[in-house]
Amino acid sequence: MVDRKSAARSEIVRFLQDEPFEIVTAENGGEGLEMLRRRDIDLAVVEARVKEQDWTTLLRGIKAAEIRTEMLLVTSVRTPTSGGKRVHRAYSIGALDKPIERDSFLANINRTLPLQDSWKRRLESFLEDNYKNPELRFEDVERHFRFSRTYGYRMFKQHLGESFSVRLRKIRLAKAEEALKNTTASVSEIAYQCGFASLSTFSKVFKAKFGRNPTTYRRNWKLGQI
Repeated sequence: MVDRKSAARSEIVRFLQDEPFEIVTAENGGEGLEMLRRRDIDLAVVEARVKEQDWTTLLRGIKAAEIRTEMLLVTSVRTPTSGGKRVHRAYSIGALDKPIERDSFLANINRTLPLQDSWKRRLESFLEDNYKNPELRFEDVERHFRFSRTYGYRMFKQHLGESFSVRLRKIRLAKAEEALKNTTASVSEIAYQCGFASLSTFSKVFKAKFGRNPTTYRRNWKLGQI
């Protein structure tokens, strides 16, 4: 939220306090643009006459920096509404008039923010692309998506229904099970190919999941006992 008035920023925060969003605020365009450069922000709510940069200058900065975000423009009741409508058509952004009504604001938010399934796919894709790395940590998720730790935890719970570590382990175990069934790679090779830091860790978590150690599981599967 970029607005010169602290009361307006506080109002937006209050509107969203029960919603599953992380909210950051800025009081001027320069601060807002720098924040957009540093963080992965889905939606920028910008007051039309923001200090230091008006919204058009800010929008040009966003486009020049190739920042992927949507913008919701907030205009004063004294600002001609036709201008806001032209803005909407020209730049594919929404426009709201002050004073902002909560229901109208939330409706715009829900239309603009990525759908839940989209975030689910993005998080799953990241894990699929990186599960082989035994040094993969949640910090890598934070850097990739430019999440804060708290927001990242919330995103995993909201969109995948479980924590980063739990989902990562499930993916690694599923890949390992598939490899045990369909390849001739050794158990040790499979462990490291699937991102486990050690054979002992792999054997322990595999047995906890499937009730057998990897070697026994492979033998029983070949004999048709699974």
